[in-house]
Amino acid sequence: MTSGIERQQHKGKFLCLRKADSAIGAALCAIGALAASSIASGHSWQSTVPLAFSVFLLAIAVVFGMRAGIIGSVLAALVFAAFLFSPIGSMRVSSEAARSNLGWMLLIGVAFSFLFAPPTSGFRRH
Repeated sequence: MTSGIERQQHKGKFLCLRKADSAIGAALCAIGALAASSIASGHSWQSTVPLAFSVFLLAIAVVFGMRAGIIGSVLAALVFAAFLFSPIGSMRVSSEAARSNLGWMLLIGVAFSFLFAPPTSGFRRH
């Protein structure tokens, strides 16, 4: 039989692991966005990259949980705005098509994370 203190310690450890899973998932989204930006930079199809990246965001959300999907969507949008679209290095995006696709990626990533992703990571579900 476990005491209340042991249960509380277990719960605290579980919350730390859940936050770590969210951070790992969000970091993977940022790294994936950087990789996609470097691959697509200068190509005619670079404005469609955020829409295709939505599939990756959904996979991260399913594996690492809702919080990772939401934070990862925001981080990916910031990375694409800064490193893929002109002016490079700025959060301002001059192309209307690119801005629209970034908006759609954010909408899809956040909404699907809330609707379809589990609240916790697949690694830590009990």
